[in-house]
Amino acid sequence: MEIRPIPAFYCCYLLRSTVRHSSLYVGSTPNPVRRLAQHNGQVKGGAVRTSKESLRPWEMVCIVSGFPSNIAALQFEWAWQNTHITRRIPPEQRITAAYSKVTKSSRTGRTRRKPARPRMSLTDKLSNLHLLLRVHSFARWPLEARFFSEDVYDVWKRWAERVDGQIRDGIKISLDVKPTSSTESELPDKNAVCSQARSKSKIAVGKGGLEGLDLSYGLLKAPVEKGLFMLADGEDINCGVCNTPIGHDAKSALLCPERGCILVSHLTCLSKTFLAQEGVEGAIVPTEGNCPGCNAKQKWVDLVKGRSLRTRGQTEVEKMMKKPKERKTKAVKRKKQVSAILTAEDPEAENDNDNDKDDDDIHQEEVETYEHDETNDLQARDMADVPINDDEWYYREDESDDNVSVVSESSGYSVHSAVPSPTRSRRQQGKKLEVVIEDSDWDDALVLD
Repeated sequence: MEIRPIPAFYCCYLLRSTVRHSSLYVGSTPNPVRRLAQHNGQVKGGAVRTSKESLRPWEMVCIVSGFPSNIAALQFEWAWQNTHITRRIPPEQRITAAYSKVTKSSRTGRTRRKPARPRMSLTDKLSNLHLLLRVHSFARWPLEARFFSEDVYDVWKRWAERVDGQIRDGIKISLDVKPTSSTESELPDKNAVCSQARSKSKIAVGKGGLEGLDLSYGLLKAPVEKGLFMLADGEDINCGVCNTPIGHDAKSALLCPERGCILVSHLTCLSKTFLAQEGVEGAIVPTEGNCPGCNAKQKWVDLVKGRSLRTRGQTEVEKMMKKPKERKTKAVKRKKQVSAILTAEDPEAENDNDNDKDDDDIHQEEVETYEHDETNDLQARDMADVPINDDEWYYREDESDDNVSVVSESSGYSVHSAVPSPTRSRRQQGKKLEVVIEDSDWDDALVLD
């Protein structure tokens, strides 16, 4: 079984029918945009419960992200769907009560009790989400909740104000909506988030909606490059915490992603340091801490995610480091064609040029030579009475302006340039007719006395 790195993004989501707001659905996905399209029938896939055309389209009103694996996301999803029976919530803290459904057999007449999932409203879903983020099983996970609907966020705030328990400060709760022209100036910086559930002010962060989510490893590119450079084979590196050689465990070591910081440490050493800084009894995995080298605050999930990407995600690293291909536009192609024509002159003449000439002088001589050759070619065509093809170009200076226009009669596209550039022109077909002035009929008119 291939061991994969920590996924770049995985979330649990809450869907709501735009037709009937009481219809809700909870699921998990690594790509919310694609999954929403599947639920709405735009892409093949989806779920049976969201396949009814009478409830479509669905909207994604809330997501919970930051899971270290897809298994962890599935565990949270099942607990959110079955809050009445999940073992993650202690029985004394349950909000939704479990009940049994009684069924009677038509053949034997016997009755049987079957556990049933209670029907929950939007307030019930959000209150159970608030509870799951506070229970011992998920309280120290590096989770983040985003709301994409203001009315759903208002329901969350009203519940958070009246409940006794509070969510850990490290879990971010934010409103992520698309800014409009009327509210764009009022929105704070995209990095501002509401870290406490009891906040009474709306804060919109991000680019807006599902389209603004970052589903890639883009933020880890610089730390991964730094790790591949510092942890190269053959380098003797000591742990920045215990000051002992890291040895053969160099690739699996942790390093600070801050620029200028060269701290490299064992995973266990840095974990103990962060746990000591937090001062939480019974904790095994830290959540965050200050780097011993530069004293910068670092999240434990970011350090471990970069380590897993270096050691397990060779394919992802190669894809991330690959340079994007340049898109060849028409302007770039035309520029290369003109450059190729200008440099396609006599190579012996180019070698005889003085090396001390400026680039502008050399370019001007090449343009003048090209104009001279094109003029001679046109004169030869006129003498041979050969029509010019529509796709042929030649240089012609504009007497009224220093600029020269590049004109194509077939497309109507025109570009002005500060240097002589090709211009299309049609010469008149046939010979010029001689001007003849005919006698007027008035000469034959009678003269009346």
